Amino acid sequence: MISIFGNQLWVIKMSHTEKKITTISRRRWTKEDREFLSLNYLKMNNATLAEHFGTSIYSIAYQLQKLGLIRKNRWDERKDKYLRTHYLVMSNKELAKRLKTTPLSINNRLIRLGLRRFFKWTPESEKLLADNYLKMSDSDMADSLITTQDSVSKKLRRMELKRPPRTRKI
Repeated sequence: MISIFGNQLWVIKMSHTEKKITTISRRRWTKEDREFLSLNYLKMNNATLAEHFGTSIYSIAYQLQKLGLIRKNRWDERKDKYLRTHYLVMSNKELAKRLKTTPLSINNRLIRLGLRRFFKWTPESEKLLADNYLKMSDSDMADSLITTQDSVSKKLRRMELKRPPRTRKI
């Protein structure tokens, strides 16, 4: 059975014992749909476009590819320059906030640019760990030392500093 609800085409397959929707597919793309997509693909992400059209993100990605609509890399020379000058003194979280992106995006861009942080443990940084490992999380200590949470966790293990197990309140 085929039904049309709003602008969507629903293909409903009935079984002998129960009525069940097995396949939901969108109607064909119209010229107006493609125009809307062309005008808004830079302003809206695939999930938002998929919701607007009542289709999947994969369908949106396919239409964008089919129409030759490519989202350009949002990294420009100004952002790259900022990263190069500040990545050693700011955490990915701080850089992400400043550049209005995500810490993961910052990390990926640093890798692509070949920029790596080499953290050298000093007596002062080790003292900070020893003094604060019971009060601060690994993430907070990593932010204050401008290193990674993983680096702090490994250093705490090497220093044999263990937090007491948490007790659950019932």
